[in-house]
Amino acid sequence: MTRLITIQATAYGSDNAGVVGGRVSINRTIAAILAADVVGFSRLVADREEETLERMAAYMAAIRETVAEANGRVFNTAGDAVLAEFPSAVLAVKAALSIQEEIAARNAALPPERRLQFRMGITIGDVVQQDGDLLGDAVNVASRLQGLAPPGGICVSRSVQEAVGTKVDARLVSLGRHRLKNLPGSVPVFRVVPRGAPGSQAGSSGWRRAASAALGLLIVAGIGAAWFFQDNLFGSLGSERAGKTLTSEQEAAARAAMTVSVVQPQRRCFQDTVRVSGIVAPREETEIRPDRDGLQITQVLAEPLAEVAAGDALVHLAAPDGRAAGPIVLRAPVAGTIGKSTAAVGAFTAVSAPPLFSIINRGDMVLAAEAPLGSLERLRAGQAATVRAVGGAAIQGRVRRISSVADYGSQLASVTLELPRDPTLRWGVFARGVVTIGERCGLAVPFSAVLREAEGPIVFVVSNAAAEARPVKIGFSSETEVELTDGLTGTEQVVQRAGPFLREGDRVRTVAAR
Repeated sequence: MTRLITIQATAYGSDNAGVVGGRVSINRTIAAILAADVVGFSRLVADREEETLERMAAYMAAIRETVAEANGRVFNTAGDAVLAEFPSAVLAVKAALSIQEEIAARNAALPPERRLQFRMGITIGDVVQQDGDLLGDAVNVASRLQGLAPPGGICVSRSVQEAVGTKVDARLVSLGRHRLKNLPGSVPVFRVVPRGAPGSQAGSSGWRRAASAALGLLIVAGIGAAWFFQDNLFGSLGSERAGKTLTSEQEAAARAAMTVSVVQPQRRCFQDTVRVSGIVAPREETEIRPDRDGLQITQVLAEPLAEVAAGDALVHLAAPDGRAAGPIVLRAPVAGTIGKSTAAVGAFTAVSAPPLFSIINRGDMVLAAEAPLGSLERLRAGQAATVRAVGGAAIQGRVRRISSVADYGSQLASVTLELPRDPTLRWGVFARGVVTIGERCGLAVPFSAVLREAEGPIVFVVSNAAAEARPVKIGFSSETEVELTDGLTGTEQVVQRAGPFLREGDRVRTVAAR
């Protein structure tokens, strides 16, 4: 795992002892770096300085011993902080799990307010060796990762997650991407959850979403709703007012619990739809032109949008040479609606010019629309559609034709929707349509309950008073709810909005959502 690279750089005017012959040697190595520090160390020292420092010394000795057993080395300590290097990510994670287990065992006999709990972060990367110390980005990233871990927990980078895989007795749960202080960009972060820990029995497929811890009184502006905590938020804490006394351990457990709103999945029916958009156009169109050039328009008898019957006069024409005894009448060959007209009194005709009139046969209109390429296999002629033109009301139509030619550049294909005769429809206006494919019924939860990750969607359910991330599969949706086709049985309590503020395994107190 370890490689040594010697970089030589010319140094000018330097008297440093490390410079030999105008060149300086820098030792670089790739290592797994573990960073750890104690939660609330300053408070613990302030409360019981001597006792805290004695226990800290004992814990540090245990940490050094475990690190050494894993072929690692503690290369820096500063008060309550520890930095160690390991030849592999697997050894680093195994050592971290052993340390946390040992510390938890030692803390078990102590009241919660006197326990020393470590947060840990692990990454793999380049470091520079300098007088036995290690410097570099890997050290900085590991230090930032430990700040994201819960008390007694471990957070690792993507490089560690990929290197470890299933080689340790723990699951690596995705916490999403995080921006780390003083470091560019964002990095994927994973939480190490030991097997058997609360919430560790969630399904093995997909990664879980978690986010920042919520301890004590917390007020969160939720999406679309206000989060509030009452004066007696912690439930049993209020029992002191009734004369009951809590142990310090019970009080700490109560304060660690976050109040969340929960809902039970409901059975709903969802429509499978495809959305299309396009321009209202004539279903069939007849163009009207004169049969010769040079005729002058003397009178226009039909205007756009006028209804005409077959044989109705549309325009009067005259021959400039006066050879015609009376006006030449141009008549409608079919019944329908005048769509467009270029006829103007005094103008002269040309056979090659645009038509004087376009008649929409029988007034029938269609929506010449485009649909996503991926939806073509679900579209069939005759399917019902609801169409709404700009400024108009919704009208009912049907799929008439689906193009066999698609534009793979835009990923769109042409679809024609047949529309009923409606006086509000105007040729050339923009309209949107929703084609109904079918209907399916299944379990549904609010949109706000679903967290979407790169690895797939999840919801948080409450199991044994703890938050558990559950991978789910999403089906159809409505304006407020989404169908879940897999992952829930329908009997679970699903966190309605607090998902982004939970960690898997966090203790929670539930209230029914309104």
